[in-house]
Amino acid sequence: MEYKIVSSRSPEELTRKVNEFIQEGWKPFGGHSVVEIHRQNRYSGMQHMDTRIEVEYSQTIIKTQEDEK
Repeated sequence: MEYKIVSSRSPEELTRKVNEFIQEGWKPFGGHSVVEIHRQNRYSGMQHMDTRIEVEYSQTIIKTQEDEK
């Protein structure tokens, strides 16, 4: 069995990548994940203005020897 984790910075890009792997015989394994990879609070002087959050989307995919037949 082969195992990969596909990741992207947007859900649309992850969907595109996973669909490409499905066409090559890979299968999604489990659900997708969303992980916060960076958080930055932004201020103007002492006043909190906003928080910038970056996330990464990922999906585990597998391919077995049976899938390759």
